[in-house]
Amino acid sequence: MEHTKNNASHLHIAGGQLLQARQVALQRVQGAAHSLEPVRELDGVHYINDSRATFLDASLASIAAVQQPMVWIAGAWSDELTEGLTQELFGDRLRAVVLFGAGHDRHAFKDGGRVFVADDVRMAAFLAREIAQSGEVVLFSPACPSGNGFANYEERGVEFKRAVNDL
Repeated sequence: MEHTKNNASHLHIAGGQLLQARQVALQRVQGAAHSLEPVRELDGVHYINDSRATFLDASLASIAAVQQPMVWIAGAWSDELTEGLTQELFGDRLRAVVLFGAGHDRHAFKDGGRVFVADDVRMAAFLAREIAQSGEVVLFSPACPSGNGFANYEERGVEFKRAVNDL
């Protein structure tokens, strides 16, 4: 089953050469370790590690590339995520967002109950399992630099894979 389609060029998030350069770089690394890397399938749900996505437009490109409905695990929330073009990108495919790490105001989200908060990556993976349904994808694409006890995106991705394999 193919999870991704190389359609990051269809993103219309923002203009500019920086975004175009990032999209080209993303297309080159998709499928590599920590970049849209399949981890496992469990009960019809596919888990994908995209820990290399350390900025928002990288995560949005990955979301655009995954064609199935999904639960997105992210480490950062941006006001840009509530704007029109981003909401169109999410459409009906993004069933829920699970934010991990400290500093998320649990009462700041007025989205109809689709945003959940977990203390860490491990808890986020377990929560996503409870939310995701057969035929869907759990996409771990943090949209933020490493931190919260992780030295780099590789270490963070390994923790996600470990949590998924413990499900």
